[in-house]
Amino acid sequence: MFKVFTKIKSVEKEWGKIKTPSFLNINFLKIYYQKHRNIKHLFIINTDIRLYAHIFKLTLNKTKNYLDHKLLANILLRFVSLKVLYLTNSYITNIPAFINNKKIELTQLLNTIKERYSIIIIPDFLFENMIVEDNNYMKIEAEEEMIIDIKKEWKELNDYILDLKKKYRNKILHIIKKTDNLKIKKLNSEKLTLYKKEIQELFNQIARRSRFKGPDFNTNSFIEFTQQGFMKVDGYFLNNNLIGFSSTIEQEEVLYSYFVGFDKKLNRLTPIYGRILIENISSAIRLEKKRLILGRTANEYKSNFGATPIKSFIYLKVKNRFLRVILKPIYSKLRIDKWIQRSPFKKKITHN
Repeated sequence: MFKVFTKIKSVEKEWGKIKTPSFLNINFLKIYYQKHRNIKHLFIINTDIRLYAHIFKLTLNKTKNYLDHKLLANILLRFVSLKVLYLTNSYITNIPAFINNKKIELTQLLNTIKERYSIIIIPDFLFENMIVEDNNYMKIEAEEEMIIDIKKEWKELNDYILDLKKKYRNKILHIIKKTDNLKIKKLNSEKLTLYKKEIQELFNQIARRSRFKGPDFNTNSFIEFTQQGFMKVDGYFLNNNLIGFSSTIEQEEVLYSYFVGFDKKLNRLTPIYGRILIENISSAIRLEKKRLILGRTANEYKSNFGATPIKSFIYLKVKNRFLRVILKPIYSKLRIDKWIQRSPFKKKITHN
């Protein structure tokens, strides 16, 4: 039988009885729990399973970007807000927020959750580890995760640059030259506290690009993440003003770069984001990682640096039959943007 807790204190001792990866470490999850009280946090356990999930309000007003230009749908979407059960950590959706030793019976799990919600969303990597008898789940393609495989021959950034075709090599060198006036500094917890307002504003500039308005992310989380050694944050300064930041998380042979923020207007003249990506690549090489994971946004731009996509899907179900009929014309037409995959390397890089 499953047990579901919404208070972290109730589950702390039992959660650690089986070994979990760092993204499921109870102290890692506690930071999300403490800094994001506007959503419901679910801690789901049994003898063989640990699963972390969220319930939050989803605003659909931006889904019109996915749809054909239909006036009625666009008007209706402005007023639609639904409670979503997202069976993962909704802030880092492409990393499994579960561990299991056997298949998870979905119906049994859902029957244990007493909280109210209208929509269930399950990431593909969890759905594939479930016993699902309900055929009302629709498979929908999500934005691809972008990754760069780090070649073992790369000992420093210049080795990576020399592996690029001339056109793309010149682009990288141009970005470095255009941003040589930036100062890049490690931000410890004291500096993160000092710049917490600027960091939230820079993050929000980028988060507004998202088509779905899920739960807001509180960047004050970075203070605790760095204090406890889960994360490193770099600040990008121009004339002593913070104009960008990036965060990285190490896990075994992978370097994750997820939460970034930068001044979008300034970025048009000074390629802050390009420099962030270059520094991420440099860090992955220096740390001797096998893979750099860059998340889901700006896919075509990232592909200029050698990032390639990994297909990603979610499984979605609207609980109420009447609401399912109304919303199906909307979510059945959700589409990701088409974009051009660049091939910047002299030789094709294949995933390990």
